[in-house]
Amino acid sequence: MRKTRLHRLVLMPLLATLLLGEAAAQEPAAEAPQADGASEAPQAVDEVIVRGRRLEDIEDDLRIYIRDFIGEVVAKPPGRGFARWDRDVCIGVLNLQANAAQYIVDRISSLALDVGLEPGEPGCNPDVNIVFATNAKEMAAHMVENEPRTFRPVGGEAGMDLGRAALEQFVESERAVRWWHVSLPVDARTGGAAIEIDKTCGNPSCPPYIPVAGPSRIHSGTRDDLMYVLIIVDATKLKGTTWQQIGDYLAVLSLAQIDPTANPAAFDSILNLFTNPAAYSGLTDWDRSYVRALYEFDQERIESMQTNEIVGLIAEQELDSAR
Repeated sequence: MRKTRLHRLVLMPLLATLLLGEAAAQEPAAEAPQADGASEAPQAVDEVIVRGRRLEDIEDDLRIYIRDFIGEVVAKPPGRGFARWDRDVCIGVLNLQANAAQYIVDRISSLALDVGLEPGEPGCNPDVNIVFATNAKEMAAHMVENEPRTFRPVGGEAGMDLGRAALEQFVESERAVRWWHVSLPVDARTGGAAIEIDKTCGNPSCPPYIPVAGPSRIHSGTRDDLMYVLIIVDATKLKGTTWQQIGDYLAVLSLAQIDPTANPAAFDSILNLFTNPAAYSGLTDWDRSYVRALYEFDQERIESMQTNEIVGLIAEQELDSAR
């Protein structure tokens, strides 16, 4: 299996040290001088110093690297936790021939299955709508102007989207792919909305009441669910890419909240597709590690502890694959 850049930068020094130590242990001892004096005198050799690193230091560096990745590529609504799909997800692809659209759906569904989600059956109501367009910027502007509540369902700082400035960037972007995630804080036990959505209610009972199972400073009783994702692909800017690359790139955007302004160049990720398409045939080990961790951590934990758990889960996967 191809190792990630992280394996080369962080884990390989440890492996090299172990291999050098093993080779030294297996080297046969010098033979004793023969009685007739025919053997040559031993020659002086340069001193070789092998510097090892403690496993704890390697793990510390690994966790720093993971935090840097999360800090660079993840974008969540202010004050909210990491959102993900709950149990299942339906993918819809528009403006492509049927066979090409189905291929994209299958690539995304493959990653969804890998993290424990159930992909929607044909004809399901799409949670992720992927639109291919030749006038992506114009289409984005038209959609935002005509359906503002789709992008910001309740407006303000409700914890459902990235805000007005990010929406303006969505419209004005020159990227090959632009995307918009809408999530919802929900009661972790019932799945009901954990924020007031109907602003016309006018009744004190409208704001949701969220019970917490026992006193806890690390569990909030809520979680963040993805509600829907809108992705617009500029079909005029896909030169040099393959359908497999496009499908896997869209898979990450469909299942995880990715920052549209991120610069992931320091990481071995399909998110670098449009800056270095020749380097990536599809999803990397690093991409899979992140998305798997995203769909495994305890969503009821408070925001700061969510990050800690995701870091730990990725580190565990990366260390296990390097052993």
